[in-house]
Amino acid sequence: MEAQIKLTPTMLEKAIIDANTSVREFALSQGIDFAAMVSGDRHQLAAFFADGSETVINLYRTNNARGDRRISIKDIKKHFNAGDILSIQLINNQIQIRS
Repeated sequence: MEAQIKLTPTMLEKAIIDANTSVREFALSQGIDFAAMVSGDRHQLAAFFADGSETVINLYRTNNARGDRRISIKDIKKHFNAGDILSIQLINNQIQIRS
């Protein structure tokens, strides 16, 4: 299972990314079901960047009427640039984020 996101300047600047289908499917493989979440719900997953540094993935529904499905990744700007394709995978029982 792998999630992929093509990063835009806005995603990196605001650290707010819509949870596309691949992200929602990856989350479900980790026991997090966006469909069961209500506005304001949030889940965190421990993860690692390719260089081994630790990070946290936040999966949440926005606290508004629409309850948009979102993902944010701590320190994403230190590791990625606009135009990069970010990949989230489970490797050796650890969630890894790489390009």
